Amino acid sequence: MCRAKAPVLAGNGAVRDAFVTAVRHHRVAPLAHVLLRESDPAVAAELKADRDAAMIRHLTASVVLDDLGRTLGELPWVTIKGPVLSEHAHPAPGLRSYTDVDVLVPPQQLRSAVEWLTAADWQVIDFQDMLYNVQTPGEIHLVSPRGVLVDLHWSLINMQQTRRQFTVDTGELLDRRVRRAVGGAATWTLDLADSLVHVCLHAALTGAHKMLWLLDADQLARQVDDWDEVARRAAGWGAAPAVAIVLARSRALLGTPLPRDLDRRLGVSAGLRLVTGAVDRFRPVSGLTQEASLPRLVARSARSSGGRTLSAIGRRGLRGVGERLRPGGRAGDDAQREPADAAALAAYLDAVEAHARAAT
Repeated sequence: MCRAKAPVLAGNGAVRDAFVTAVRHHRVAPLAHVLLRESDPAVAAELKADRDAAMIRHLTASVVLDDLGRTLGELPWVTIKGPVLSEHAHPAPGLRSYTDVDVLVPPQQLRSAVEWLTAADWQVIDFQDMLYNVQTPGEIHLVSPRGVLVDLHWSLINMQQTRRQFTVDTGELLDRRVRRAVGGAATWTLDLADSLVHVCLHAALTGAHKMLWLLDADQLARQVDDWDEVARRAAGWGAAPAVAIVLARSRALLGTPLPRDLDRRLGVSAGLRLVTGAVDRFRPVSGLTQEASLPRLVARSARSSGGRTLSAIGRRGLRGVGERLRPGGRAGDDAQREPADAAALAAYLDAVEAHARAAT
């Protein structure tokens, strides 16, 4: 179905129910609705609500991006992921599933962005523990006056512990930004090479276990003319293993056309290819219906070699077991959370600016 071909579903009710569950799990239900309208109108009707929700969300996001551009003025910014991918990297334009609008601004100007947005009646909706987090999250969360959730990023990578593993310079990303149409109006976004590397890195850090994320990578990869530049960006970010594993999955499941020597260009070791290839053959992403899975663990643990990847898998697996065994489950599950106040927001913005100074 993610190859834009309508599947032929058996008449068995259990099979059809499983299909609906699967496309929702993989976040491609709106696309399934479009593809099945003629061949299987009954299943398409069941997925119509998913299509309608995606359409309304995208139209609303388009208006919010226009509002955002007017409010931020000359401050450099881009939107990433959802709206741009929905319009320019999806088989059914405007119908990609996403829940919020992601925006990236320079860390040095995050305070100005927050001040201007809140003065325009946007609301910060984080909790105090999030803003006081010593990991200094790479984003804060706001709601627009139109009720749309916006993640305002100063870094593409959320937590400091993970950011240390990569070198992703927000200023360089914004220097290379381009304008693309979203909802009939032009908006700022990442250039193609940065978009593809980011989509792959984000997918891998999340687990690369949903067909939607592989479809994002597939659709962007089909637009690439300069694979050497993609490889340079991936290497510069320290994201080559993530790019390799996500594109390998998209090629295996979606037929993504890639250079035969892409692994060599990315500097991927034979050991890493062996580990990830074996896992993907044993448990292809297209057959997954649960969040926890071996392919997800492997993608989140991808390192430059097979040995390092296996070591990271072991550490992450043990950490997950420890969190599950901890009384009350994962840390903070039962904690009383207080909405962020002005002091928490000021402390967070101070921490972001300290990070920006340290990075220069």
